[in-house]
Amino acid sequence: MKYLMFIGAILFIIVAHLIRVRRLALFIKIYESPNYKNLILALATGYFLNYIVPYKLGDLARAWIAGSKMKNGKALGFSTVIIDRYLDIIVVGIIFSLLNLGGIGGRKSGAMAVFYIFLAFICLGLLAVMISFRDWVKKAVRHIAGIFNATLEMAILQFVWALIWNFKDMFQRINKFKILVYTIGMWASYLTSYFLFAAFFNSMGERTTWADIFSILFAQNGIFESTGAATLIRDNIIALHPLYAIAYMAFPIAALFLISTLSPAPSQVEKHLNLLPQLDPKERLDFLENYFSNTNRDYIITYFKINQDVSIIRDYSAGSNATTMLCMDGERTFFRKYAFGDDGNKLYQQVEWLNDNRKHLPLPSVLDYKKTELYCYYDMPYVSNSVGLFEFIHSMPIRQGWEMIQKVLKTLERSIYKINVRPADPETIQKYIEMKVAANLASLKKAKAIKSLQQYEHIIINGVRYRNLPFYEKYLSSAYLQKVFGEDVYATIHGDLTIENIICIRDECGKDGFYIIDPNTGNIHDSPNLDYGKLLQSIHGGYEFLMSTKEVSVCGNKINFPFTRSSAYAELHQLLKDYLMSNLGAKQTKSIYFHEIVHWIRLLPYKVAKDGKRALLFYAGMLMVMHDIIEMYGGEEI
Repeated sequence: MKYLMFIGAILFIIVAHLIRVRRLALFIKIYESPNYKNLILALATGYFLNYIVPYKLGDLARAWIAGSKMKNGKALGFSTVIIDRYLDIIVVGIIFSLLNLGGIGGRKSGAMAVFYIFLAFICLGLLAVMISFRDWVKKAVRHIAGIFNATLEMAILQFVWALIWNFKDMFQRINKFKILVYTIGMWASYLTSYFLFAAFFNSMGERTTWADIFSILFAQNGIFESTGAATLIRDNIIALHPLYAIAYMAFPIAALFLISTLSPAPSQVEKHLNLLPQLDPKERLDFLENYFSNTNRDYIITYFKINQDVSIIRDYSAGSNATTMLCMDGERTFFRKYAFGDDGNKLYQQVEWLNDNRKHLPLPSVLDYKKTELYCYYDMPYVSNSVGLFEFIHSMPIRQGWEMIQKVLKTLERSIYKINVRPADPETIQKYIEMKVAANLASLKKAKAIKSLQQYEHIIINGVRYRNLPFYEKYLSSAYLQKVFGEDVYATIHGDLTIENIICIRDECGKDGFYIIDPNTGNIHDSPNLDYGKLLQSIHGGYEFLMSTKEVSVCGNKINFPFTRSSAYAELHQLLKDYLMSNLGAKQTKSIYFHEIVHWIRLLPYKVAKDGKRALLFYAGMLMVMHDIIEMYGGEEI
């Protein structure tokens, strides 16, 4: 009978360890499918090392091994082990307190109750201080991490980030009832094991209780010394029977190692949250540095909440206040586009436009969307056999690139450009001029990066002399533009028909198709001429090449940067110009080119606000475009 109690003690401690793994999995399940095989192996290794090394250093190995198989890495492994141990501190403190109140264990249990409760409150106090002074704490972490190289900086920031969000998610997302049930079940199993182990010694004539076993295992020296030293070297009942003590410690560990080899690895793919959504290390480090620098805090937190259920493969954001990213969620790969505040309201208009015009045009379907007061996002499918028109143009013969552009234009001309057709009116044209031209010109003149250039009559761009912006203002006056735009016709338009918003598809039969993304509904002057002008901004102005240019130098009135428009763009510009002249006529073509100027004027304030010095690239690009267009039309009467 006595050996049945010994075997029972071992079985109950194995059960307790397995329940601990299940409890730990509750924290992990928020972010990914728990790998029980690896978690059991990690726990077995950690406990084994704790039996032979002091200060619970085996928990470091446990966290390292657990995190090595996690999608979110070792930061999640370490943070979950810390939370697991903090819960243990609280429960052990409660048990010692109950022992002391029951008069069991003497002064030792009282001292241990004070020690553990004090330790729990110290940890809680540190957490409270960190929350109260979180801005300073985050900046301090950022500065400390910044001392090291990028790899160590990432590791430090990611660990602290994981710890912060594990605690938040523990209180916000985890099933607290399950935590309570697992915790009670786990400690009931541990205490039952201690009770049976004590009963086993009593059956051999020794006098001991489960409280004695508990005190030996969790006394102060049980933390500062190895578990083996604490149990075998001290003058206690267990130390008098070392073989049984070693068996009591070794058999559960051996059983865990065996169970880990028999447990299947997770094979199912499930949707979970991510500790960090970015897959690209540089984007991930940039995000963490911004978070710990405490800049744009509300933006970063909202960004994280929007994207915590996806993994971000690549950022495709371009020249707007919305962000577009290629993502995956375990079930599919898709594009997610989101924006905040007023830009979020504008983005929601894209969702409505896409849904309203799907029957007229090849458009992406909206897989999912969410609109709140703070933000809006929507998801579009990723098409594996698709490529942007920019890449299509520069990887195919010019003829095929031009045929694709013609296909896009003809589809628009026979569909949405025939919807809600009406003549432009002077009042709307004036509103368009005031808001999109005059207001942006005034903003440009005040911009620090550009203001210093306004004193020069000419700007020398890559060695070529161009007239500066003040020269062109007479062509941007209300009186002049009213004449240029006076015969425009309104209709339903896309509003942002740049090359990058046209996606090409090659089907299984080798036929080329397309779909259009990212409409813009905030144009006021809803003329198809704006769409043609957007194409010109790409093909004539070389917008995509400017976007890829990273360096610019300014000295006085000289702006220099590496910029080469492709021969493909040059040929396509001539083909597009001929198409406009032959199909739309000279007056409408002139209006289209002036709308291209307006597009550049609208773009500049955004670039000044977002790109700083690089905005001068686009200022130079605008001056070159203005030069070309006024060369064509400047001789006409103003």
